[in-house]
Amino acid sequence: MVSRLLFSLTAALVMVSAARLAADEPAGTRIRGDAALRAALSDRTFYGRYEGGINWIEYYTPDGRSAYWDGCTHDGAWWIDNDLVCFRYRGDAAGRKYCWMLYQRGSQYEFLMPVDPESDPVRAYTTDIRAGNREHLPLGTDDCVSVDLRPPAGQRP
Repeated sequence: MVSRLLFSLTAALVMVSAARLAADEPAGTRIRGDAALRAALSDRTFYGRYEGGINWIEYYTPDGRSAYWDGCTHDGAWWIDNDLVCFRYRGDAAGRKYCWMLYQRGSQYEFLMPVDPESDPVRAYTTDIRAGNREHLPLGTDDCVSVDLRPPAGQRP
């Protein structure tokens, strides 16, 4: 059974037009560099929506753990790699990493996943950002029923 996370990400990818993304440059300022990206994400809860309309919430710890919610909570890890913010989730049966460019748009952010050989481009927008783990999302656990339980995602790949 495919994990709910993989289903949500796949649905978001299908809803996004690759031609439109290639033609549209993100509005805002690209955030680059390890220190700037960590400062933007660490110890914050992001509330957002994929361009296709799927809502999500994610909390990023300063030590690289994350908790992603899309109806159930997914245990994950985040890190910076070549000015991209990357994520991996224990419940993702494919074991993929998802890397995004981060843009600041006023007080909000836009995540843009560049085109790569494994996926189509996708955009996600924040609708609110709060300090700390506002939703008390559990870390180090995956409460989704249809997950492929692999070793904890808290380690860098």
